[in-house]
Amino acid sequence: MLNINNDIKKSSTINKEFYVNKNIYQQIINKVFTHSWQLITDKKTINTTNIFPFQFLDKSISEPMIIIKGNTIKCISNVCTHRAHLVVNESCNKSKLRCRYHGRTFDLDGKLNFAPGFKKALNFPTEKDNLIQYYSKNWHQFIFAAIKPKIRISQVLEDIDQRLPNYKFSNLTFDKNNSNSYFINTNWAIYCENYLEGFHVPFVHKGLTKDINYDSYKTLLIDNGVLQIAQASKNETAIDNTDNIYAFYYWIFPNLMINIYEWGISINIVEPISIKRTKIRYLSYPVRGKKQPTNSGSSLDKVEMEDQDVVISVQKGIESLAYQVGRYSPDHERGLHYFHLLINKYLNDIST
Repeated sequence: MLNINNDIKKSSTINKEFYVNKNIYQQIINKVFTHSWQLITDKKTINTTNIFPFQFLDKSISEPMIIIKGNTIKCISNVCTHRAHLVVNESCNKSKLRCRYHGRTFDLDGKLNFAPGFKKALNFPTEKDNLIQYYSKNWHQFIFAAIKPKIRISQVLEDIDQRLPNYKFSNLTFDKNNSNSYFINTNWAIYCENYLEGFHVPFVHKGLTKDINYDSYKTLLIDNGVLQIAQASKNETAIDNTDNIYAFYYWIFPNLMINIYEWGISINIVEPISIKRTKIRYLSYPVRGKKQPTNSGSSLDKVEMEDQDVVISVQKGIESLAYQVGRYSPDHERGLHYFHLLINKYLNDIST
């Protein structure tokens, strides 16, 4: 559909129609995001409850689901099989799920437990009266969920563990004060595109440029992911037990960014709201005893604002009559090119 050449040296970028055509946007939601894994929460954040309701991509797909925490993590539907009332409204600790509309109850595996008023119903209950089972995946303390997963993410997560076998993932703690949600007037993909190339760093992020050795910056492609690696210009900002690495910037298709630093990790989740409106969930997880750096030229809050200024400007340019399509820098935009190839792949997947 998008005619992206596999050879970056020959290929043009995605045509502007991708960013402004509402039909293409809806196809992205249906063919990409419906089949994606989404990072939902972490075990420590919900450690006092065993039932955690949430909306899967609240502003686009908005599917009501529940994380059930027991010996294993399960994910099931939050929609009652009687009359579609939501079963759970808030996090809680219970041994059964009970719909407050007509009193129907379910076991924590989603199986129908009790249905008042149905003694005379014939051929009841059946499997259809159980809550729908969805998919869940754990990586360290983090919990992922999916509706109909087709996009493999295991190789990216395994790559992180192989490169950082001694990283203190078990000591990461959610920092609410340095976490935030941003709403910006731009297509979700433009935000991802900006993340996927370090080409702009010396032009846009003057403070960050001083903290890294830009000449060492490199981009690696992984199955359904991209890794960008930057070496530190100062030893004290390098991650322990690495080759003087300032940061590992991991992106997982289509919308997840896991950034690993000496002090901890930051996570960006890019959630489409509409064709040119996007929510960015920014989550901070410092290692116990450390803090996310703030109030400096390279602090993440400043870098985030610099990036948002750029992508908002790109959105305005995309909508102009003057722009149709561009070209890739073979030296610097391999991650961006791979992103577009993946979009093209899933949009052309007739089985979705």
